[in-house]
Amino acid sequence: MVSRAGFRLIQPAEMLSIPYQEPPPCNPPGVNLMKTNLVWHAITGLLLSGIATESDLSFGRSLIRLNHGLQAAEPIPSTTSKSWKLDYDILHSATYQGHYSTFSKGHLKVDQDDQLWMPLTILFPGDANTTDAWSPLAKHVTLLSKNRGRTWEITNRAAPTPVANRVTLADHTLLEVSSSGYFRFPRTEIRQLEQKGYQVWDLGPQEDYCAIIYDLIARRSTDGGKTWQERGIHKQLPFFAHFVGRGPLRQLHDGALIYFGYGATPAERVPLKQDPSATTKNRLHRYGQGRWSVYCIRSEDNGETWQAIRAADGRLSPLAHGFSETFPIINSDGQIFVLLRTGLGSHAYSISSADGGRTWTKATQTPIQAKHPLPTRLRDGTIVCSYQRRFAPPFGVRARFTSDYGKTWTEEIVLRDNIPLSDALAEPTTVELADGTLFTAFQGKKLDDQGRPWEFIGGCHWSRDYRRPWSPKLEVPQPTKKFNAPKSAD
Repeated sequence: MVSRAGFRLIQPAEMLSIPYQEPPPCNPPGVNLMKTNLVWHAITGLLLSGIATESDLSFGRSLIRLNHGLQAAEPIPSTTSKSWKLDYDILHSATYQGHYSTFSKGHLKVDQDDQLWMPLTILFPGDANTTDAWSPLAKHVTLLSKNRGRTWEITNRAAPTPVANRVTLADHTLLEVSSSGYFRFPRTEIRQLEQKGYQVWDLGPQEDYCAIIYDLIARRSTDGGKTWQERGIHKQLPFFAHFVGRGPLRQLHDGALIYFGYGATPAERVPLKQDPSATTKNRLHRYGQGRWSVYCIRSEDNGETWQAIRAADGRLSPLAHGFSETFPIINSDGQIFVLLRTGLGSHAYSISSADGGRTWTKATQTPIQAKHPLPTRLRDGTIVCSYQRRFAPPFGVRARFTSDYGKTWTEEIVLRDNIPLSDALAEPTTVELADGTLFTAFQGKKLDDQGRPWEFIGGCHWSRDYRRPWSPKLEVPQPTKKFNAPKSAD
């Protein structure tokens, strides 16, 4: 077990008390981890039962074909499957004075050497609660895997992958755009902030503060990132009562800059009495969440001026609160595809643009029923979307493919269906490795030996043709006789 910075990095080989070795590249990776007597017993049982039909006990190749998936929707009469999936527990939260820390996982990235990089914010327990508006005890770390997800370490190295909200302009100037984050005030200022037109989040007398979010920040560096100049750009946009910058920042072939966010104007604030989901007890604010729309923020002069174009009208959402988080695929030729969050158990919607974000299709419902539909474009142009299943058990992680920007989708792929708790199941991001296989990382909760919720980061390495756990349909044998005693028994 490797321990760094108070964390428990649980390595798969270590949990099984098995020494780790990198598998030969021709086999499903990681399968040669099973070099113990436990595996010998497991193989023997599977061989005797007829479930395992292939094994190599010399350990020179894969030991046994386990945890595979069918390519068809229904089980077929076959005892061989070429697709596969391997599951990993990457990291578990540690305890501090008897309380577990929690996580906020960033998007998984892969570099040209097939190393996996995962930004992670650790939220430590303390006297003040962590909310979306304030993280009083937070530490940002980066997890690194040098062997395609088998083992991980905490590193101080910067990931050699592109920064999501940064572009390099033609004159080598670095430009970044990001959300300002929440501005926090004493609760005594709620009425004054509402009179100015803001949507105010009153966190109640126990937390004893309120918060607003509305600005976008642009940062420039002309010396390679050594120094930065910063300015807010919200005054160039319509006045928003609430606005959250999402990104990423991208530059198209024609030089246009693209960024995404969501929000509502003062007129779109919903009075508290008309918002059934709003918390009202001991609260001072007069407005609920509001009806949010999605905006494409564009610049055609290298970020000097910006324009907000409404890409998805919140009135088209199935929920009263409209659309919120955006998950885009942006092509440099101006083709843009965006998945939109609605609610926890509601379907995600999608929009697209063929002219660099100037005009948009009408938001349409997708078959993806999740709050975080995270798309990744693969090298052949196919998009894989991984997402969590939280609305009903079995809780877990799912995925789908689309080759036509969401017009059609494949059947749902079951990556994990064994997560015991729905709370905190989030951010299932997928990357493509050099050999075409996929790795998906997510965060979730399980129960420890005392029944306490315990946060962890999990992962799946899977072949692209994997669909669900292998379930071969075998020939049903003839029943054995109930009575098998000899006719005369002494």
